[in-house]
Amino acid sequence: MKVVVVAAAACLLALAPETVAQGAAELLPRAVELLRAGKREEAEPLVRRALAAEPGNADAHALLGLILDQRGLVREAESQYRAALRVMPRAVAARANLGALLARTGRGAEAVALFRSILKDAPGHPQATVNLGLGLYGLRRYEEAEAVLKSPAAAGSPEALYHLGLIEAARGRSEEAAQFWLRALELRGGVYAEANFALAEELRRQRRYEGAAEFYERALSQDSSRPAHHFRAGGVLMLLQRYDAALEVFRGAAGRFPRLAEAHYFVGIAARGRGDFGAAEAAFRKSLELKPGNVDALAQLGSVVAERGRAEEGERLLRQARALDPRHFYAGYDLGRLLVRARRYSEAVPVLLDASKIRAREPGVHYQLFLVYTRTNRAEDAARELKLFKELDEARKKGGREEQVEDALPSNDSGPPL
Repeated sequence: MKVVVVAAAACLLALAPETVAQGAAELLPRAVELLRAGKREEAEPLVRRALAAEPGNADAHALLGLILDQRGLVREAESQYRAALRVMPRAVAARANLGALLARTGRGAEAVALFRSILKDAPGHPQATVNLGLGLYGLRRYEEAEAVLKSPAAAGSPEALYHLGLIEAARGRSEEAAQFWLRALELRGGVYAEANFALAEELRRQRRYEGAAEFYERALSQDSSRPAHHFRAGGVLMLLQRYDAALEVFRGAAGRFPRLAEAHYFVGIAARGRGDFGAAEAAFRKSLELKPGNVDALAQLGSVVAERGRAEEGERLLRQARALDPRHFYAGYDLGRLLVRARRYSEAVPVLLDASKIRAREPGVHYQLFLVYTRTNRAEDAARELKLFKELDEARKKGGREEQVEDALPSNDSGPPL
């Protein structure tokens, strides 16, 4: 869940001079200006000097909490927010920022209570209203969240519109969801990675891949810190059979996240798609080095090694993958194909039959069984498998390739859970 932080720094500018004790009166406003200029490293020493001079200054505690929060020092930030509230229990900025921190760290109920307390003291406070709605959303209290996010106090908030879109999407109302996301993007001038990603996901679900690729690209350019943004963008390019572009995206992910096994795995997928089996093998081996025993990478490596003419090693890897996960379709299917090519038909049949039970509507497995039965003079079985193959192949001429690529795509880890 994303909760917008209310900047304590902005609140300091509105303080009456008599509320800031001598010593902090000079240091804190200077720190605020530095923060506004993006100079957090210069602002922090000033705030700490103000606290050293006046340990009980609530505004200094709140501002230091904000700085620490921005640095990702969650525990230290929480401690400073709470120190501020011990001195000034009704301080709006400290409560709002603490609530945002609690929401981000899985303490949604406590966050909601804080946001409600702010609204009790300051009815209609816009950002507190939005944060309350997002907090309720994080607790999956969608009806309550919707009512808050649609209230006049939340009007015009891109974050409110984005989450209203998520609520509509959870109800299966994709058109209404898209309208909320488009309005959120309009308010942000198109720069809203989460909304772009959400629209891309909806377009991909509808198999409108060209449009999805455009929105994934926007999301990735606006926020490259999330692996799923790279993986989804590359995945939809593969669906469009733009393997060179997909490989570039995945290699970018591997460069940014060199210790992430999945990044190298997707490099291998794209390299294999464009027929570069050497690059694919290297990428799958790197993925397995980082995450030993990964069945997907193991099965892919086995298949690629076999394609490169090392059938014995490929068979060993595919059997290893199948032993780790007997329900892994491609481990069984590719092993069956390898055995058919080696004319080891008696071994191939049970492997392919197992694969057909895992994915009965996969045309390829029935074609392989047709080959086996034809070559072993089982005419009736061969005719049955050929008929199945033709029916399923016709039904999936368009969707079959898509399903294979979709199998490789990651789940959406970009947004709040639905």
